[in-house]
Amino acid sequence: MIKDNDMYFHTPTSDHYSWAETNYFGFYIAEENILVGVYAQPRTNLGSVLSSIRITDGFSNTPHEVLYDNCHVFLPLPKGNLDDYELENGLKIKCTKPVMDYHIRYDGGEGVSLDVNYEGLMTPYDIHDPEMDPLASADQAGDVVSQHAYAGHWDQSGRVTGTLTIKDKTYTVDCVASMDHSWGLRDEKQLKNFCWMNANFENDMSIHCIYLVDPKNLSTFPSIIHGYVREGDQVYGLKRGTGKIRRNGYRHQFFALEVEDVRGKVHQFTGTPMTSNPWMAWPLMYLVQSLCRWELQGVVGWGEVQDLCKETVNDKLK
Repeated sequence: MIKDNDMYFHTPTSDHYSWAETNYFGFYIAEENILVGVYAQPRTNLGSVLSSIRITDGFSNTPHEVLYDNCHVFLPLPKGNLDDYELENGLKIKCTKPVMDYHIRYDGGEGVSLDVNYEGLMTPYDIHDPEMDPLASADQAGDVVSQHAYAGHWDQSGRVTGTLTIKDKTYTVDCVASMDHSWGLRDEKQLKNFCWMNANFENDMSIHCIYLVDPKNLSTFPSIIHGYVREGDQVYGLKRGTGKIRRNGYRHQFFALEVEDVRGKVHQFTGTPMTSNPWMAWPLMYLVQSLCRWELQGVVGWGEVQDLCKETVNDKLK
């Protein structure tokens, strides 16, 4: 179970330099096909922070052909704690209600700024709590994150409201999206072969999944390792999931997904990317990030896909 004090820095379980904590907030403006990702990764044993502010609005095959990208690998660790901090890149995050609500601001001095509030729509979903997650105790081959980078981890659906300004144009933000928080040993080569995604539908329903990716068959998601279905204020853990993906290289073109929750209810939904771009949040991690328009039995939804589908950056050495 996630407790209020989990919004603060955790005492490292090791003095190894790779110990890290993370905050990620994603949101979007569906009518403009704009996706925004706000990421911070403090490494308290090193006294440094990685932070990425990224905005995409189309399709590209390189990480640099996007609307806006401001990624800093080595920022100084700020004073204070994770409930209220400010980074040297212009990012400010303040928790206004423990583990539920946040005020997120950013101004990098380049004509791009944001001021949004995130309001949790559910209790944080603890992937290691068997009372929440029926797969909490599962040991799945190929899962390289649950016991290391995600040794502590929650996912949560929430409503994001506020404004995004790009040059002289200000957009209104009002969407349902996902945030997460993690803590554990996070080696820079470790994260691979999994997909973190969410679909948020017009009937006040969200589906959030962490799928395994098969590096030898990138057209399928063989299984799910964690996830939930939110229906209003009720949350149901996922016990099974599979998927099919059509790609252009690594980039997404179409999803056909199926999940089954603890009630035995099966949810089949499809997704078409409105944006799809590579993202290198740090030099040795490669993923594809997309904003998708989803459909589930005639109900439309929107949400984000982060697909760590490239197993290594040194393929030619094999």
